[in-house]
Amino acid sequence: MRRILSGVALGGVTALLVLPGVAAAEPSGSASASPSASASVSPGTTETISPASPVGSVSPETVQPGGRVTFSIVCAVGVRSADVAGTVLGLSARLPMQAGSTSGVFSLAVDIPQSISPGTFLVSLDCADGTSSVVQLVVSPSGGVPAGGGATTRGANAALMATGGSLLVIGAAGALLLRRGRPS
Repeated sequence: MRRILSGVALGGVTALLVLPGVAAAEPSGSASASPSASASVSPGTTETISPASPVGSVSPETVQPGGRVTFSIVCAVGVRSADVAGTVLGLSARLPMQAGSTSGVFSLAVDIPQSISPGTFLVSLDCADGTSSVVQLVVSPSGGVPAGGGATTRGANAALMATGGSLLVIGAAGALLLRRGRPS
């Protein structure tokens, strides 16, 4: 019995799914299958599928200054190295990525500099064969939301505290006088 490799497009990568025990059939309304669309695969074997162009990612996609992110890329099968173009983040020009257990897969954990300004950065992940993928990293401000100045920016203000305390005492005395002044 023939097995069909069914292609599914996921973010520019075609993932192939082996359907065991299914006879080759053409879905209605589709173009006829080319020889590359179906193949015979022995049970227990794994086919390595190389993307037409590299697929990169960054996790997490949003980080605060000083945080850690992991860049990953899937290059063509047989590519032996890849690197991150780090200058946009204030890092070294080329950061070599570590090879994964699968051919063409690379990743690198990076600490984002504490001094980086918040914003959106486009980071290039480059395969040794000259192809690349660009990922978007958002650096968010650290700490609370900047809310501007005010009375609390320089610590306690003695004049404001004295004024507030005086108003409380006057209000309490006024309430006490109103209560006593009512005839029964």
